[in-house]
Amino acid sequence: MSGKPQLDRDAALGAKPEQAPHVRREERDNGGLLVTMALPRAGWLKWVSGSGDVERTFGLDVLGREVYEACDGRTRVREIIRTFARAHRVSITEAEASVTTFLKTMMAKGVVMMAVDKKALMAEGRG
Repeated sequence: MSGKPQLDRDAALGAKPEQAPHVRREERDNGGLLVTMALPRAGWLKWVSGSGDVERTFGLDVLGREVYEACDGRTRVREIIRTFARAHRVSITEAEASVTTFLKTMMAKGVVMMAVDKKALMAEGRG
C-alpha cells in the first residue's frame, strides 16, 4: 500500500479544488494562461546554487485555463466536470477523464490544492 491516502471516487468528486496562493498569472495571446509560482529549492540545489526560491512557470491552454479558473475553493470537482461537459458538448465520462487528469497534474505540480470534506475522510477511517 502506498503512503499517499487514496479517496474513493465519490469523495474525490466531492472535493473542492483551489488555486495555490502566491501564483502570478499572465495572459497568453492564444487565450491561455501562464501560471508562475515560487518554489523552495531542493536540498541538493541549495548546495550547488545557493538558497532562495526558484520560479516554475506552467503554460495552460484555453481548456486548462477554464478548469484552473474554476478552482475557486467553493466549486466541487463534479460540478466543474458537468460545466466542462456542457460547454464542450462531451459526455460526462469524457469530461471526467480530462478534468480529473488535469487536476491530478496540477496538484502534483503544486498549482492546485484539494479541500476534501472531513466527513468523507471519516467515512474511510482517516479522520
